[in-house]
Amino acid sequence: MDFYYIFAGSPNTPERVLTRLALFGKNKVRGRIAENQQTPADILGVLAGDEHWEVRAAVGTNPAAPDDVVQILSEDENADVRYRIAECDHMPFCILDRLSQDENPYVADRARNTLENRFVLLAM
Repeated sequence: MDFYYIFAGSPNTPERVLTRLALFGKNKVRGRIAENQQTPADILGVLAGDEHWEVRAAVGTNPAAPDDVVQILSEDENADVRYRIAECDHMPFCILDRLSQDENPYVADRARNTLENRFVLLAM
């Protein structure tokens, strides 16, 4: 296993190391950094513009990602990015509501299901 891959996903990795790995790491490493809740918000913003949809999706599903970054990613051209965001229980209602009206029926259906599940949990 790649040594950098392990560091990228660790919550104990210092921010300066995560930053350096985000800028110079391979796609797989950048994806792990995008998932890491310890990654600085500005680096998540940079990774939100990554050329690989998997990295953008990882940023969008990271609970630590800033709301403005998630909002942009919820409008991503790749339906897989939007779908991943639509299945996150921690997403703000406004984003899930918008995704429930997505042009892609799979994204819209997933967002509606996530909203319904949230309402069921609130009703309990």
